[in-house]
Amino acid sequence: MRRFIRVGILLVSLALAPATARAEWQVKPFGGVTFGGSTTLLIDLDHQAGEPKFNLGVSGLWLGNVFGLEGDVATTAGFFSGDPSSRDTLILRSHVATLMGNAVVAMPKSISEYGLRPYAVAGLGSMHVSTTDNQTAFPFTKWLSAWDIGGGATGFLSDFVGLNWDVRYFRTLQSGEVGTGQTLGPEQLSFWRATMGISIRI
Repeated sequence: MRRFIRVGILLVSLALAPATARAEWQVKPFGGVTFGGSTTLLIDLDHQAGEPKFNLGVSGLWLGNVFGLEGDVATTAGFFSGDPSSRDTLILRSHVATLMGNAVVAMPKSISEYGLRPYAVAGLGSMHVSTTDNQTAFPFTKWLSAWDIGGGATGFLSDFVGLNWDVRYFRTLQSGEVGTGQTLGPEQLSFWRATMGISIRI
């Protein structure tokens, strides 16, 4: 019984320990795919929002023993664009960029030790959506408020360099705004993002 009490006290102490006691900074460049997207925006003329598209980004993380803060920026080129070699393609150029600020909850470092350290994230930010059609008649560019939620795991190969795997869901906030001739109902865009990257302690 005493052993269980000691373990319980230890776990509570780790959870309540000041974040600054073991805080660290990490920079995480990454690449991956966006997939499973849907939108009410009528700019998806080639029906590409749900198709897998390559993305690139980078995040900066301040992480204590359990809690942290993260800034994350990424862009997906050709999010709404079809085959550029096809004459039937209507959207020639497009991108969706995300700029997010997230709260992070991670497994205590003392528990994960040198293995994978899982974490969960959630936050708010913005999406920038831009398209150019083949007639340049209806260009679209707009910032939309958004939120994201997800998680992943980081495993360090040395004291300073490791690998990171991450899956997140992004969605615009419900604004109730309806753009004349641009949406079917309120403006909405959502998608999943799966990435792999490098984690660098600084």
